[in-house]
Formats: sequence, C-alpha cells, structure tokens
Amino acid sequence: MLWALLLTALAGGILALVLTRLAMHLAPRLAFLDRPGSEAHKQQARPVPYGGGPAMAIALAVAVAVGLWVFELRPKVIEPLMIDHGAMWPVWLGAVILLVLGAIDDRHALRALPKLAIQSAVCASAVFYGDLAIDSLRPWPVLAYGLAWAWLVVVSNAYNLLDHADGLAAGCAVISIVVLLSGSLWAGDATLSLLWMGLIAVLIGYLWWNRPPARVYMGDAGSLPLGFLIGVGTLSVTFWPAGISGSPLALATPFLITAIPLFDTAVVVVKRLRRHRPIMQGDRNHISHRLSRLGLTPRTSLATVLALHTALAVGALQLRTGDALAGGLVLLQAAAVLGAVMLLETSRDHGT
Repeated sequence: MLWALLLTALAGGILALVLTRLAMHLAPRLAFLDRPGSEAHKQQARPVPYGGGPAMAIALAVAVAVGLWVFELRPKVIEPLMIDHGAMWPVWLGAVILLVLGAIDDRHALRALPKLAIQSAVCASAVFYGDLAIDSLRPWPVLAYGLAWAWLVVVSNAYNLLDHADGLAAGCAVISIVVLLSGSLWAGDATLSLLWMGLIAVLIGYLWWNRPPARVYMGDAGSLPLGFLIGVGTLSVTFWPAGISGSPLALATPFLITAIPLFDTAVVVVKRLRRHRPIMQGDRNHISHRLSRLGLTPRTSLATVLALHTALAVGALQLRTGDALAGGLVLLQAAAVLGAVMLLETSRDHGT
C-alpha cells in the first residue's frame, strides 16, 4: 500500500506540474483568460490564464489509475483494505459535470441562479445514487439525505468562493485533504487513501504555478469539483460517526475540516445581507481582501489564512480519538480562533 500511495503521489505531482504549464501555454491562444476587472472580487493587474482545473483533473485521473494498477500487483495484501463505499460513479460523474460547468462559466460567465440550480441537481444525484447521507441520522432518511445534499452544495460553493486570491483555495484544500487522508489511513481504507494522496500531490503540483504572484488559475472548473470531492469525503470516510469515535462531538469534524472556507462564506453572506446587496453578487469582502486592508501583503495574507486553517482543521483529529471533554475543548478553541480573527478584521475593516 505504501508503494501504491508513493507512486500515486509522484505521478499526480509531476503530471499536474507539467499539464498546468501546458495549460498556461495554450490558454492565451484560446483566449481562455481571467481578465482584470471582469468581476468585483478580481485583484490581479494583468490577464491570467485559466486551465488549472482541467489540468488537475487529468493528472488526478492518471495518478489514481497508477495507484490502482499497483494495487493489482499485490491483490492478497491490498484487497482486505479495499473498503466498499458503494456506487462511486455518481461522485465521479458529478465531479466531471461540475468541471464542465465551471469551464463554461470561466469562458462565458453564467447567470448565478441557473449555475446554482445545476450544482444543486448534481449534488442531489450524488446523494441519491451514491447513498451519501449523514450516518448518525439514517433513522430519519429525509433529514439524513436532505442535510447531506445541503452540505455538498454549501461546501462546493465555499471552496469556489475561496478561490479569490493566489494559492488560497488550493492551499486550504491541501490542508483539508491531509485530514481526510489521515482519517482514511486510520480506518485502513486503501481506496480513499489513494484518492486523497493523489489529490494532495496534484494540488501541490498546481500550486507551484499558482503561488503568489499566480501565473495560472484553476477557475470554477477546478474549485467547484474540488469542493464537491471534499464535501463527499467528509460524508463518506469512516472517520467522524459518533458510533466509531465514541463521542457525538465527532459530528463536528466536517466543520473543522472545512472551517476557513465556511467561515469566509458566512462572513461574506452576512456582509452582503447587512448592506442589502445580492448574495450572489461578487465583492471585495473575502478573507484575503479583509486581510489586505489590514496591511498584509498577498504572501503574508496567504500564509496567515493557511496557518489559521491548519490550526482549525487539525482539531478534527482530536475529535476522532478524544473523549467528550477533549472534543469540547477543541470546539471551544476553534470558536476562540475564529472570534479573534473577526475582532482583528472588524477593528479596521469597513469593507467596500
């Protein structure tokens, strides 16, 4: 299993590095560019190529195929670790549809409501056909599946909204997925460990070109399926159900794993509502914008957000192994961290 994971990571990282560079070369010729001022939240001063999303998708598919091929070489060792997660095709198909939807939106901006409707339909199909539900609520199917659907829609859009600054969405996604990988390894789940290892490597390869100042963007073609997969991961990994951890507080694990994307989305929505602005209309009130108004440079802002997300997400590991008291302290600490961030931001941030 170790060799499979290492080769998956190697293939994913190298392919993402090369394919993203190829996308950077092709995008200007195809006029597939993110131009300054095209939306209110844009910060770059020059056109930046799109194409990171499709490049990462191809790299991930090949990397997972390499890992599965290595698994086949040692079936007696690996097969006992291949946990059956049921039908996975709705997840893969949903990710592909979101990639195509995002690519169309990157090229020709779509209206917000039709775009959200398609996302909602994709998430509903994945929940229904993939049997994705909140485990502890399965005795109440409407609640278990309804909340799972809402969770997928929210998380998919949260990572999409977080992709407003160089390296931010991909960097936070790496941290989230490292926690998901830890849960898969603890559960002895070779299938999902392979996926998460490959995705981490792919994101790191992409980040080489996306770190500040970014030379390429993943666009909605990357951020939508990325958030979707992370959302599915928090529903499907045998990591947080109360029956496994021994503590009902383990149900808060998904919120810690996705803490910064959810926090940023919540703050932006509240600000728009308070100022009587449309929720779906972009602005410059995301976390990187707020930190820049405090005087932080793009690189310092990125490092600050990643440090915060790490501090919050790793708390999920304690919920997996700790008792109720330890879990309560983790959640109290997370609330204190986010509260401190809000106090610092609002002390000088009047928004736009």
